[in-house]
Amino acid sequence: MKLRRPETAVIAAAGAALLAIALFAHPVGDYHAESDFYGGYADGARQIEHGHLDPARYPVVGPVYEITLAVLGFTGLDLFLIAKLLSVAAACVALACMAALARRRAPDASTGAALGLWLAILLALNPTFVRYGYSVTNDMLSLALASAALLLVLGTGGGWGFLAAGALAGLAALTRYSEAILLPAGALALAIWPPAKSSRARAIGLYAAGFALIAVPWTLFSVAHHAVPGEPLLRYFSFYANPDANRSIQDLSPATPDSARTYRSLGEMLHHDAGGFVLTLIRNIPAHLALEARGLLGWPVAFLAMAGLAIAIPRRTALGLGPLWLIGALQFLTLAAVFHSERYALPLAPIELSLAAFAIAWAGAASRPKLLARVAPLAGTIAAALMLRDVIGLQNEVHRLLPIETLEAGRVLRSAAMPGSRVIARKGQIGYAAGLPVVPFPRFATLHELADYAHGAHADFLYFSWYEAQLRPEFAWLLDPTADVPGLEQVHATANKRSLLYRIELGFGAEPAWLSDPYQRRLHESRALVGVLADSLTVPYLITLGIDALDRADPGAAIRNADQALHFREDQPLAWEVRGLALMRLGRHGDAVAALEHALALAPDDAETRDSLAAARARAQAPAK
Repeated sequence: MKLRRPETAVIAAAGAALLAIALFAHPVGDYHAESDFYGGYADGARQIEHGHLDPARYPVVGPVYEITLAVLGFTGLDLFLIAKLLSVAAACVALACMAALARRRAPDASTGAALGLWLAILLALNPTFVRYGYSVTNDMLSLALASAALLLVLGTGGGWGFLAAGALAGLAALTRYSEAILLPAGALALAIWPPAKSSRARAIGLYAAGFALIAVPWTLFSVAHHAVPGEPLLRYFSFYANPDANRSIQDLSPATPDSARTYRSLGEMLHHDAGGFVLTLIRNIPAHLALEARGLLGWPVAFLAMAGLAIAIPRRTALGLGPLWLIGALQFLTLAAVFHSERYALPLAPIELSLAAFAIAWAGAASRPKLLARVAPLAGTIAAALMLRDVIGLQNEVHRLLPIETLEAGRVLRSAAMPGSRVIARKGQIGYAAGLPVVPFPRFATLHELADYAHGAHADFLYFSWYEAQLRPEFAWLLDPTADVPGLEQVHATANKRSLLYRIELGFGAEPAWLSDPYQRRLHESRALVGVLADSLTVPYLITLGIDALDRADPGAAIRNADQALHFREDQPLAWEVRGLALMRLGRHGDAVAALEHALALAPDDAETRDSLAAARARAQAPAK
């Protein structure tokens, strides 16, 4: 694989940027895709380091990612750092392979040079590509292996390169099972576009043999241990086919061990309603295309991709890229059967972007009219600039949501823990930071049930953060440090992003007296949730805090809470009433009248507000002493 100097510069710049993010701006994985590292990959890699490879660990993803982490783990570096560096390296490999492939399959050398460069630029600036170019997930390793496989199967002259291509495709499939489509897709591409230096049958045979060389031994090993690679993907297919957020039942009935039975297999779905399944698949095609245009590519680049497709269709010279686009189409159809995710669609990004790069390269060729040749690179530059804007915006949002509080809490937990300690948490970041095993945090209706679970799991600590408060709202008051709970000793509280670390002691499970008082419970929930929920959702809690401030004879705090609530929702009569009563206590009777008039206008039947308004008017009209 020989890269041209401009492509090398783009890849080097992208690699440097990803490395900088990985080392300096990504100290902890997020609560979404990267949670799999804390909840599975890190532990699996450690098990492999100790010689234990359990096929049952890989129901929905393959073992290659964890094996790679384990091998690199012998360097002695932290696995989280290793995983970030692995993604950076894999991103550079994917960029290099796809740029080289695009250049080799281009209609001519001139177009190929521009095509390879523009594909490298667009892919390096793709927000989803950047997001997973430093993340501790298996996505980028899978993409790198798939890209290398495509380069060898479509960009080489023939020979044993097809065997290597098949092996790389097998490794990609055993990283993320969805990449198994590379086997039939690659074989079909070779059948339609046979290589010049090898027969069609030999090329397909070598490619399939390379894939089998990787996949068959693992499959046999797994079956011997009573596990079939990827079988749960088909058994619980209705989960992946459901686009609604309610597809996840772990928060609805997590204490039920057989809750997965609510999912239906692909076979069951086809048996009961094959027509409906096919119709849904057909409907998903335009829907997914629109979602990818808006999210994965962004509309400016999507328009360039559509232009590239329109240019390519009537031109036989574009058929050099046909095998790549065919493989992409088959990958797209495979993913159209499941709910759309930009992360799941990442393997499509370089292929779809190659259409945009083709449009720029073809229109910008020297043989085109001068105006077109000048406009094409300008359009590409504008699209790249907009992508860079989107990348910066996405990275800022990712960094804002990082659970950095787990690092601080983890250090405290590490110091407070004893050998054999365990911590209950919704996600595994706190346990990784502390070096402790994490006990899952199911959803329970009562404190007594949670306590019984904690004791049964031999948990010594309970971690409750803004994230747990959102997913376990029935225990949101655990995020309020003023909420005294028997059997829970507060060990540490973080301030920047709120979290509380508790030590579980004897007596946990007895309900505190305030819990049965609706107002006191509401007050503790309000103290916990303000600053945690989205601003627009905090209005009722801000009003509760305003009422509490009045009860504590703190009119200033009451006004601040009421004003903040009214900033988001001006139609809240109780917030206006709180503001009015607080202003009365400060002697600002004229302002109080105005606030209470607002409250009465919104709730004209409220007798208490009417009485308060009458009192405020009387005081406002009273002569000054």
